Amino acid sequence: MVKVLMHIQISLMFYVKVEHPVTEGITGINLPATQLQVAMGIPLYKIPEVRKFYGLPDMYGDSPIDFLEEDYKDVDSHVIAARITAENPDEGFKPTSGSIERVKFQSTSNVWGYFSVGANGGIHEFADSQFGHLFAKGPTREHARRSLVLALKEIEVRGEIRTTVEYLVQLLETQEFKENTIDTSWLDGLIKEKSVQVERPPHLTVLSAALFKAFEHVSSMTEELKESFTKGQVATGSIPSINSFPLEIAYQDTKYNFEVTRMSNEIFSFSINGNVIEVRVIKTAEGALLANIGGETHRILGQEEPLGLRLVLDGATILMPTIFDPSELRTDVTGKVVRYLQDNGGNVEAGEPFVEVEAMKMIMPIKATESGSITHALSPGSVISAGDLLASLSLKDPSKVKKILTFEDSLDLADEPLEVTASEALTNALAGYKVSIHMKELSTFIFLNKNVFFSVMLRQLLVPLLLRRRIWALRRLL
Repeated sequence: MVKVLMHIQISLMFYVKVEHPVTEGITGINLPATQLQVAMGIPLYKIPEVRKFYGLPDMYGDSPIDFLEEDYKDVDSHVIAARITAENPDEGFKPTSGSIERVKFQSTSNVWGYFSVGANGGIHEFADSQFGHLFAKGPTREHARRSLVLALKEIEVRGEIRTTVEYLVQLLETQEFKENTIDTSWLDGLIKEKSVQVERPPHLTVLSAALFKAFEHVSSMTEELKESFTKGQVATGSIPSINSFPLEIAYQDTKYNFEVTRMSNEIFSFSINGNVIEVRVIKTAEGALLANIGGETHRILGQEEPLGLRLVLDGATILMPTIFDPSELRTDVTGKVVRYLQDNGGNVEAGEPFVEVEAMKMIMPIKATESGSITHALSPGSVISAGDLLASLSLKDPSKVKKILTFEDSLDLADEPLEVTASEALTNALAGYKVSIHMKELSTFIFLNKNVFFSVMLRQLLVPLLLRRRIWALRRLL
């Protein structure tokens, strides 16, 4: 006779989940404090918050409560929680890592939140992707939902990571969520169909990217010129390329070739295929660009990354990838190579996973963008950063590779001319910028405002003269 001994282990988890403020907001009971009091031997019915939740008149009494028979008072509030994670919703919620420059959020009477990182912090590739949590409370579910949407729209996380903030706003605004007709398969369906996306008009996105790159070009070239002056190098040959230069933007498999001209310190002119759009821009103290495009004001932030430009346009994040060689397979996550899925020299098809990487405690496959024979660039266990080369391909059919087309049409943007006074135009002209106002109007202004004209001209003539004298003095000292 053989005896079979079976060992059954029951595991109970006596810890509080991070969503415990939801329960606390509805019941008014502090769960961690209640746990400690129970551990100290204090019965539940003697805890004041519990007695209040059950509607007992004496909060500090000691009359027993039959928790199996007595009902608590009606719940008069709703709470919705939202986890803030460092994940990219455009790429199947892949975790991202990197430094964080700024986290902007202010709790209100209806919404409370916390973040585990702050300015000059960061999230490394081996950490959990969640770094923040918001809890919105209201008398009804709809009040709580609206409060959460407003709070999410006010959040600003600036840095190398991507977040789910914009996606959550779109999710909360879906009709299914508003009507509470969702189930456990609802979110999976949305992700599969990609029916929830944050989009901006493509031509507005392209022009905003061009403006950001043009502004950065002028700023960097100006700083280089200033630095050369401080070193006694007084060559001014680079000045024309500060005020007029070509610029290329690639977006959605299309290449846009702009000619950029500075009309003043604050006005840029973008010319493409005979279409000219003038944009007035100022830089805020926090580094954002406020641009007047077609009579509308837009807020623009940008950051150059290994895989391209990450643009934030009016709160929506858009990745504008750099055009890479199609035979190069690169990673878009930071982590570690686990294993290659094909032998070195083997064949891989477009859309087929070719490598598995570990990032933020997750194993993720990365898919090939083209078909061909694969050559491994790294070995398993190698640490990788976004943009690193994982493998190269001998393309199966180079003629079928997706081609980047050149844009040959006009931008679908309102062509609202900027209001530039004759006085501004005169100042800009004397400063060396291209005049955008009609010469007849400028001549009329000069004739009617001789004193203003001569004072502006004198100022424009004296400033270069004084600058030249300072340069001569600096050269003598050096």
